[in-house]
Amino acid sequence: QQPDALKLVQALACASRKEAGCLAYEVYLQADEPRVIMVWQQWSSLDALELHFGSDHVDAFLDAIPDMIDGEVMSARYDVSSVDGEPVVDEVKDIAPLVLADNITVH
Repeated sequence: QQPDALKLVQALACASRKEAGCLAYEVYLQADEPRVIMVWQQWSSLDALELHFGSDHVDAFLDAIPDMIDGEVMSARYDVSSVDGEPVVDEVKDIAPLVLADNITVH
């Protein structure tokens, strides 16, 4: 089911790139394990990201993807700011888990 999952993720990326506030939305296959799909997103603001999560194409993705997942799903969010011209990167630890299905939760 990996080809179907990859097509689904690619469709999500194409729709997401058209959203206001989307700076980047990239899909990668892990070189040593091509069954692993990685998505990297960059948004102009938390508001833009939250609008993205409420979009129809994200809903469609979340409805379809659980049956295609075989393994662990991981997620991380980082806030990037600037102090005296230097980037400051902070991992956001208090993200509520997203339940995709009974046995699949994105942390």
